[in-house]
Amino acid sequence: MIPAALARLVALAALGLRVAAGVLLLAMMAVTFVDVVGRYAFNAPLPGAFELTEVLLALVIFVGLPIITARREHVTVDLVTARLPGFAQAGLARLATLVTALVLAVLAWRLGQSALDYAAYGDATVYLGIPLGPVAGFMAACAAVAALVAVTLALRRR
Repeated sequence: MIPAALARLVALAALGLRVAAGVLLLAMMAVTFVDVVGRYAFNAPLPGAFELTEVLLALVIFVGLPIITARREHVTVDLVTARLPGFAQAGLARLATLVTALVLAVLAWRLGQSALDYAAYGDATVYLGIPLGPVAGFMAACAAVAALVAVTLALRRR
């Protein structure tokens, strides 16, 4: 059983991730709206809108990783496993969750390495100059959290 204080902390963190995802989506929507209105109504698109949308989309995806992992909402195909006995389905589900955790951990590690490289070289987007090191670092942190969530789910008794 999870202690009440830890459960509240986890719930608060999940709420924070959901709010962050919503704010990022809202920002991406606003950038797209301003760009489209500027382009077609005033013949003046928003400078750097493409780069900003790229960065916001990457952040939305990685903020969503821990959320969908915790909800067990990754895409699954059960054409073969649906016909297996319950114990086999449960075992394969646990194995799939562990593989997911491994993939997310490797992704977090590689993104962390890229973040260090980007920061060391001062890499940034071409037009707006958005530093890529912090963006990749944030993505690595989100992937690491998702990996921890997956490990927790795989080890939890059902």
